[in-house]
Amino acid sequence: MMRERKRRPLTAPSEVIPYLLSPSPGSYAMFLPPDMSSVKQFRQELKRTLLDNGFSFDNIIQIELAADEALTNAVAANVSCDCDETIICRWRIDSAKFTLYILDYGSGLSGESPVPDNDKELLRQNQSQCFSTFLDHIKNHQSKKPDTLPYNGSDQKHKNMGKGLKIINAMMDSVKVMFHGEGMVDEAPAGFKVMGSIIALEYDRSKHL
Repeated sequence: MMRERKRRPLTAPSEVIPYLLSPSPGSYAMFLPPDMSSVKQFRQELKRTLLDNGFSFDNIIQIELAADEALTNAVAANVSCDCDETIICRWRIDSAKFTLYILDYGSGLSGESPVPDNDKELLRQNQSQCFSTFLDHIKNHQSKKPDTLPYNGSDQKHKNMGKGLKIINAMMDSVKVMFHGEGMVDEAPAGFKVMGSIIALEYDRSKHL
């Protein structure tokens, strides 16, 4: 019989105060505790920067959904490894192009089959109908697979699990998952101990007019 592993208490959200850094125009960063309250704080700042840079409401919905999933995956990865290391979110907005990096210290993202290219194309051709159907499918799937994640330091059931990479692949123009450890970064690590993952997302609003 497998023995249940006791989860080590994670850092309380108050010990890391998330706030937006902007070291240069169009460049932003946030340092977030592995707690689901971070997702709301990150989303608020992300939305504000996208609006400030002229992204449309439809653009922002897609980016927000993908970014939410990526950060949720990062929180879940940290929690699964009993790791309270800070999650780093860095994004850049250069004219029409948005790029986001999320670095965690968990076990990395599990592989999922990506959304086929023809599904992505269908989503773009019939945006309103297909996007609504896609979201309904995701909500239905999520309601069946709740998991426990910390929110403001207390464990709560969270339904936003299980389809992360599928959602991200459908919403973004480019998705790359890398792994870091022992001073190295690689898409397919070999010969070094993985300390966590880095997911890189790209979205070009000029392709979504």
